[in-house]
Amino acid sequence: MHWRIVTAAVLALLAIDGPGHRTRAGESAPADQAVDVWIPSGQSNACGRGRPPGPPASAAVEAFDPRGGKWVPARDPLPGMGTSGVGPWQAAAAEYAARTGRKVRLAGWAEGGISIDLWDAAKGSGWRALSGVLERAGKGAGVLLWYQGEADCGKAPDRYLAQFKDLTERVRKGCDNPGMTVVVVQLSAYQAGYDLGKDPPAKKPLARGDKSQIMLMRETQRQCVLGDDRAILVTAMGRKTQDYWHLSTEGQTELGGEIGRALAARLHKVDTGWPGPVLDAAVLGDDGKTVIAHFAEVKKLTGLAAADFGLVGTGAKAAEVQAAAAKAEALGGTLVKLTFEEPVKLPAALVYGLGSAPAAGLVDEAGNRAPAVQLEITQGKAPEDKETAAPNGAGAAARR
Repeated sequence: MHWRIVTAAVLALLAIDGPGHRTRAGESAPADQAVDVWIPSGQSNACGRGRPPGPPASAAVEAFDPRGGKWVPARDPLPGMGTSGVGPWQAAAAEYAARTGRKVRLAGWAEGGISIDLWDAAKGSGWRALSGVLERAGKGAGVLLWYQGEADCGKAPDRYLAQFKDLTERVRKGCDNPGMTVVVVQLSAYQAGYDLGKDPPAKKPLARGDKSQIMLMRETQRQCVLGDDRAILVTAMGRKTQDYWHLSTEGQTELGGEIGRALAARLHKVDTGWPGPVLDAAVLGDDGKTVIAHFAEVKKLTGLAAADFGLVGTGAKAAEVQAAAAKAEALGGTLVKLTFEEPVKLPAALVYGLGSAPAAGLVDEAGNRAPAVQLEITQGKAPEDKETAAPNGAGAAARR
């Protein structure tokens, strides 16, 4: 079920003018207090669907309340976000504040079940609502938090990429901050029809020819980050869910913690252990049935499972499963040897995060989860077992 807010009422009640560092309408923050403003937006998981109570409030985190036109202590459910549930943003801000000593103010808009089409500049009701927030509470904001895509899983990737680029340009302009950082949250598991009473949820094995538009959307979201040098990727995969689409309170809180670590590392060079492991190379073995995969930003992988890996087509067939890995074994700290029952026919892409609801168990010692990646398999020399960098959390660009 989705909740909707009355856009006109929200815009009418937004009462802050001027810089995004205001604490109350007309009242500035103390001069010696560092303050960051973040703009969360998206659909239902961005609203927050976890069951209250959420994490405890932090004195360093405030949210804009459109009903009174004031900044108030942030506590899930956040005001103005169209929800009665728990999302990731309060936890993210609290983690970031604890790591950096800075204060965070959250001023955003989200609505369940809607396409990125509704953030269109010309006719989108979502854009009208969000732009009102930017105008009155978002000037100078440094971060856009974007958690959306469930409603666009059947959309052509190039179209979504173009819409995302246009949206982020408008948000940066609306906040008067061309250098604004964008956090893209990669979609979690889609578990409709699965037995959620089991951990992990029971599901049938993937078969050749199965299609997953959700899997393709995760790759599209990764490409959104690779196309923007001011963007970073944090995945919702592998977090606990409470229903077919939505993260549980525990899952939202864990996701928020990683977002907070990511922003502390990215914006202030705080050593938080982020980013975590991300697939950045895949080379076909001499026997034709093995693929050697390399992960960046990790010294030693944990949580390795063959079921998380597989083959898909390239181009128009990127949503179609060709095969699942039969075996996965670590080779040193950064390499994985994947074995398939039949010879690998190229062109093909190796996927981490196979299908709609992968267990997605790869995680590092800091709690960072590996994002879903589709990477075209190459031939030649196998990658070396050494640590490499992927500072945006998204790895290397897929070859097209």
